[in-house]
Amino acid sequence: MKAAVLVGIEQVELQERPEPAAKPGWAVVQVESASLCGTDSHQYDGRIDTPFPRVPGHDFSGRVVAIGDGVDTTWMDQAVAVKPSLPCGDCLECAQDKPFDCKKKKLIGLWSDGCMTERIAVPVVNLIPRPDGVEAWQASLLEPIAVGLNTVDRLRILLGETVVVLGQGPIGLALTRLCALSGAGRLIVTDAREAPFTVSRAYGASDCLDVTQVDAKKRILELTDGVGADIVIETSGFPASSAMVLDLVRKEGKVAHIGWANDLPPLPVIPIMAKTLTVFGVGGNGGRGQYERALELVRTGRLDLDPVVTHRFSLDDVAEAFRVASSKQDGAIKVIVNP
Repeated sequence: MKAAVLVGIEQVELQERPEPAAKPGWAVVQVESASLCGTDSHQYDGRIDTPFPRVPGHDFSGRVVAIGDGVDTTWMDQAVAVKPSLPCGDCLECAQDKPFDCKKKKLIGLWSDGCMTERIAVPVVNLIPRPDGVEAWQASLLEPIAVGLNTVDRLRILLGETVVVLGQGPIGLALTRLCALSGAGRLIVTDAREAPFTVSRAYGASDCLDVTQVDAKKRILELTDGVGADIVIETSGFPASSAMVLDLVRKEGKVAHIGWANDLPPLPVIPIMAKTLTVFGVGGNGGRGQYERALELVRTGRLDLDPVVTHRFSLDDVAEAFRVASSKQDGAIKVIVNP
């Protein structure tokens, strides 16, 4: 079968790989849609360490085409979305049937070969039935929503609070919509380009700041009367953005750090103490119902995903897909690959 393989920094090849087998408790999924995540782009450009060669990708959906021993036969031919973190299967949490509490779980596509291929084997516990009304391409875009839900679950936004979302990539845009749905009042967002702001406004942003055109820190403090926002969420993973988070939040406010890369600055402790802040590190999608709730938000139309999909490629053109996603060429927000 065909698979996209990262063989080095900014080097993607289409290779023939062996067909996957369904181990006991696992299933083989025919990939119908895969989307490129910021993690994939950072693997591609070297900002996140990854072993080469590696089949990248963890955001996907498809249909079950084979099952291993012990798997309920009702999974055969089931349309599914797939949770992206692989439990180890050996620890106490896995033995207690709590696979998403597994402390050794690893992201598909980063620590194991991923979904940029025609077929992939995954544990059945990672599968979620895809309901009627949710298409394959929509189900391949769930992780940014699930990460966003994991974030707002912790932040407990109050009606009318002022929220800042730094970065309007897919996770930032998902959070913009979720913060609006959660009752944020003034909702300020930033990015280094204008392209995503049309979506940001449609999702509920009140103020959109292009950091290449304005002093974002100065402007956010002006918009909040010098006090700072109630909540600041950093999604971009860029050092300059991460460095200003604590300056933007009010005393006794809340901060969430989501953006991830190898070159982030250390988090200073004294401003956290001086402002009596609550700081959340959000390292993923939660794995406690967030994917299922994300599916419901899409199914019911509460979160329209059409505006964020800007580019679609076949697996044969996957090298171009990575180049576009990494460079954000032509206003790219979310790039989909259809094997």
